[in-house]
Amino acid sequence: MTAATVRLAGEDTDATIDGFELFSARRALALLKRKAGRARLLELLADEIAAGDAFLRGHLERSGGEDTTGTTTLRARGITAAEFGAWLGAAFAREDVMLAGHPEHYAIHAEPGQDVNIVETLDEYVCSFFMHPWDDSLVVEQELPVAEPPAGRRSHMLLADGTVIGSIANTFVDEPDGFTARLSVTLPASCAPRVVEQHLEHFAVEFRTWILRAATER
Repeated sequence: MTAATVRLAGEDTDATIDGFELFSARRALALLKRKAGRARLLELLADEIAAGDAFLRGHLERSGGEDTTGTTTLRARGITAAEFGAWLGAAFAREDVMLAGHPEHYAIHAEPGQDVNIVETLDEYVCSFFMHPWDDSLVVEQELPVAEPPAGRRSHMLLADGTVIGSIANTFVDEPDGFTARLSVTLPASCAPRVVEQHLEHFAVEFRTWILRAATER
């Protein structure tokens, strides 16, 4: 039996209606997050965040200091690595822009003099972690055909009590018509491959959103 489909007349894919749904879902989430406000939203998610802390601590204990890393690569056109990097550095002060990067961004903010706190989904859990300032001395192994490996940067991820539970790293390399972004996440080794893969999917969504927004705001 042929699988049921519903598409716009004359179209062979679901892309157009999927696009309509995505636009509406983003608009609805932005409204709800704005109306609830950060404090109320975090209060509503308190139990989920506590479960997320337990999830991360459990993996840290089981991993015995070992970790696992995954990387995804995005190819951006129409904007340079420097343009995007400058935009992203300033955008962290714009909470609405950070939240709009991904539907499962529940909070991204920093109090003066403190690390950035990010509350988002990891595996099936709502996790709250803090990002240390970026270390720009990192050199990321990569497969790009350049004479010297590009310098990257890394930020460690910590729980509220300072426990390091992983890190994220990125490298932006200019291309003739744009740039390549290599985005990596490191987590405790006992995390299932799907957990790392899900976070790489998360990177793809949020960085595409941010890069496109950066290009429109230059």
